[in-house]
Amino acid sequence: MRRRALTLGLLLILVAMFLLQQGPALLTSAADLAGLSTHYTRENSVLPPTLYSVPAENYTFISADLTGGSELSGSLQVADDRQVAFYVMNEGNFSLWRDGRPASLAAANLMATTYNFTFSPPSSGAYYFVFDNQDNSPVTVIFGVGTIQSVTVLSPFVEYAWLELLVIGLLLALLGARGGGRKKEARRGSGWKCKFCGAKNLGETTFCAKCGRARS
Repeated sequence: MRRRALTLGLLLILVAMFLLQQGPALLTSAADLAGLSTHYTRENSVLPPTLYSVPAENYTFISADLTGGSELSGSLQVADDRQVAFYVMNEGNFSLWRDGRPASLAAANLMATTYNFTFSPPSSGAYYFVFDNQDNSPVTVIFGVGTIQSVTVLSPFVEYAWLELLVIGLLLALLGARGGGRKKEARRGSGWKCKFCGAKNLGETTFCAKCGRARS
């Protein structure tokens, strides 16, 4: 029994060290199945909502470095219910567009008044947000964009599973080790006391080592 406790304790300690190195995310799937996790989305601002003035019959742009594969969400509001053409493109396509050549757009709205959009950059780099005012008077827009991040919060029971396993493993290992020591000590301390001379004899001897009389 003590050997099993010691073996199981050492195994749990190894598992705890593995979980500590890999992190609690390793248990996310199991936590989802057991209902021990919570999921929500968090938005981190890339370009906070800001007022931009777009000249008459001209355009204004802003740029930001984006990470490929990330999910972005943006919003555009044009003042006084007016309209602008809105484009999103990477640096290479922005150069083509400025030169009047065909360009590929990541997102677009040719007559935007209120426009909410999402897109995922196919590659990392600078991306341009263009407001094209084709009217004969200036226009004001409010624009902002941020990344959308999925966040998983694990139950403390799962997040600190490594610590729980470590404590249990140490207790089992200690119990197994102490149990063996006590048993050996009991064996070393076994013997009998002579009823004639009172001497203590070690082991299961038949005759007293002091007076030589039989045990019984």
